[in-house]
Amino acid sequence: MTETDIRQGTSEALDTELDDDSDDDRMSHYVKREDILRSSVEGVPATALCGKTWFPSRDPEKYPACPKCVELMDLLRSME
Repeated sequence: MTETDIRQGTSEALDTELDDDSDDDRMSHYVKREDILRSSVEGVPATALCGKTWFPSRDPEKYPACPKCVELMDLLRSME
C-alpha cells in the first residue's frame, strides 16, 4: 500500500476545475505523499481519497479529518 499523508489546502483558480474550499467546509484530507510533493513542485492540484481536487498548503493539524477520507482509509487498512 502507498503511504498517505493528511494535508489541507485551498483552491486557487486555474485551468483545472478545483473543488470549492470555503471556510465552512475546510477539512484535512488523505493524499499520497508523492502527490503532495508533485503538487508543490509541478504546480498541479492533488486529489484526495474522497475525490477532492485542490492545492495542499495548510497545516492539517488545524482542521478535522474528512469523514469520507477516513472511511476510505479504514477500508484500505482493513484490506491489508
